[in-house]
Amino acid sequence: MIASGIVLGLVLRLFLQAHVSADVGFRFASYIDDYMVLQREPAGAVIWGYGAPRATVTVTLCREQEPIMKKVTSVKDSNTWTVVLDPMKPGGPYEVMAQQSLGRINFTLRVHDVLFGDVWLCSGQSNMKMTVSQVFNATGELSNTTAYQSVRILSVSSTQAQQELEDLTKVDLRWSKPTSKNLGHGNFTYMSAVCWLFGRFLYDTLRYPVGLLSSSWSGTPIEAWSSRRSLEACGVPRSGSMPSDLQTGPSAHSVLWNAMIHPLRNMTLKGVIWYQGESNVNFNRDLYNCTFPLLIDDWRQTFHDGSQGQTERLFPFGFVQLSSYLFGEAPNDGLSQIRWHQTADFGYVPNQRMPNTFMAVSVDLCDRNSPFGSIHPRDKQTVAYRLHLGARALAYGEKLIFQGPLPQKIELLADKGLLNLTYSQPIKVQRRDDKIFEVACCSDRQCEWLPAPMDTFSTQTLALSITSCHDSPAALRYAWTPWPCEYKQCPLYHPTSTLPAPPFIAPITNLSPGYHSRTAK
Repeated sequence: MIASGIVLGLVLRLFLQAHVSADVGFRFASYIDDYMVLQREPAGAVIWGYGAPRATVTVTLCREQEPIMKKVTSVKDSNTWTVVLDPMKPGGPYEVMAQQSLGRINFTLRVHDVLFGDVWLCSGQSNMKMTVSQVFNATGELSNTTAYQSVRILSVSSTQAQQELEDLTKVDLRWSKPTSKNLGHGNFTYMSAVCWLFGRFLYDTLRYPVGLLSSSWSGTPIEAWSSRRSLEACGVPRSGSMPSDLQTGPSAHSVLWNAMIHPLRNMTLKGVIWYQGESNVNFNRDLYNCTFPLLIDDWRQTFHDGSQGQTERLFPFGFVQLSSYLFGEAPNDGLSQIRWHQTADFGYVPNQRMPNTFMAVSVDLCDRNSPFGSIHPRDKQTVAYRLHLGARALAYGEKLIFQGPLPQKIELLADKGLLNLTYSQPIKVQRRDDKIFEVACCSDRQCEWLPAPMDTFSTQTLALSITSCHDSPAALRYAWTPWPCEYKQCPLYHPTSTLPAPPFIAPITNLSPGYHSRTAK
């Protein structure tokens, strides 16, 4: 009896040890949770997690408790497992169940109220970090959530790492349905207002679920969000730090890429929106026309590879061209340069360096009286609306205008003292402005920028007076100041879409504003 008791105890102990070892670390990835949105067809959503090496994992998709899809895989030696679901039409809710089997021991995980739709990642610095409680009409916006329960939100915690992480270490807001509390959770915390409003505008058009992930950190330069390989490709120096007035977040190379973007790489995405650049106005500014396009390329390749090809290799990437803010008494050309570099020095997107990208111009959305400083304008509704127009055009193939007018041809009429601009789109001259256009007058390799007042105009042409230029007019620029105009009062817009003309700089001898000549610098 004693011997049999000892044997029974030993067997029971071994069973319990096997039970515990099989259960160790069996879990979904950090962002796979109740209420999540998975990417719809034609892509397949990636489900992954951690488990016991060599165990079998069966992932089952259920609708109203009825299994409709099963995928079987095994746990790798790295303790991870991954399956790719078959493409699903938008809708839900579904339940995702994962069962790990090791010998006769089974463990089961479940996440419920899962929807299929389009998943967008939102990233950047403080203007992306601002919450709905900080924008115009915050009370009304926070009360307007009932109709948008299929727009689900997740917010990544502000963390940094010296090496690329496999999974997120923490989330501030797990996948959730929108409420006034989680959308307005203080200043610069939880859910991004631009991200939420962008998703809401998309839902109004798509009428199927939208998943929004916010991963941003205030006061951070692009170097922190870029992989080491992309920074090395641009020759970004490793030494030096940002000026103190703009350094409120981490600036070290790749620390936010490592902790807040790389861990999301296995996720199947529809696209990305980005709002960043203020922290690079005085920090590696002249490299931004390389670092930004390469960030886009690198993120695209990483998410494509991480999702086993399910995220499109050239997924849509939208961004906000920076708004206006006050620098004080001293003139500062850095903000204008960053706006230009955001387009890889073309002045428009998409272009050869930045395919399948879209841009929301915000130079006319300044906010002189913002309680968060003029660097944080409160009209995020218009920003999100302009972004969603770009997404509808680039990501969803709608034929609509998503960027304001740019000159297609610049002609010098020297005998009349005029520059004649022909635009590719119709223009609306909202008001005349004597200073927003400037001409570079050059002699003996010395150039001076002088105002070129608006003269006459028609539906697609605009004449500028350059009589003040007594030397050779070499280049023209538009809205090339930190504060080009007051709120929604820039002179040029598209007549039907309320989209402002974007800033540009161009040599007068060239027909395209997307060429940055040496003379025009």
